[in-house]
Amino acid sequence: MATATSPPLISTEEYIARFVEGGEKPTCEYIDGELRPKPMPTREHSQVQLNIIRQVVLNNEEQLQALPELTTRLRTTKFYVPDIAVEELARPIQGRYPGPGDPVFLCVEIKSPDDRIGKLFSKCEEYHSWGVPHCWVIDPERKIAWEYTPDDAEPRKADTVLNAGAIQIALTEIFRRV
Repeated sequence: MATATSPPLISTEEYIARFVEGGEKPTCEYIDGELRPKPMPTREHSQVQLNIIRQVVLNNEEQLQALPELTTRLRTTKFYVPDIAVEELARPIQGRYPGPGDPVFLCVEIKSPDDRIGKLFSKCEEYHSWGVPHCWVIDPERKIAWEYTPDDAEPRKADTVLNAGAIQIALTEIFRRV
């Protein structure tokens, strides 16, 4: 039972009904019965998100699809909402959202002011455990970005370009108008 200091627990079914299928706001992630609202993005966050989606669509339209704020189900009771999930069209998502056996190709986390970089890197590790081969973490305020694969001992800071398989996006494009 939830105490005065612990968050209320809701069922997986209620989370799906309210936040995945019902579109209730604010967007929340779900971990073992606990709702975790995503931090509110800034204009810069939104611009970076748009820039990445444009570049993925322009350069990889036939192979990849960039999906903003897609609910992903890493396991039965864990749902994350990456800022961008990139789907391989040769391996389309089955159902309304990718499930435990259906990882996406790339997850992108864009730092909001209330986020901590270490927490975003931890999420990448969980995405890797789910089967995601590529993760990016981007800080629009400091205009820096990291790429992270399961083979990396730690995230790699990008100098000029972020890479994920066939995706290559220059940092100048990612931070355009930021």
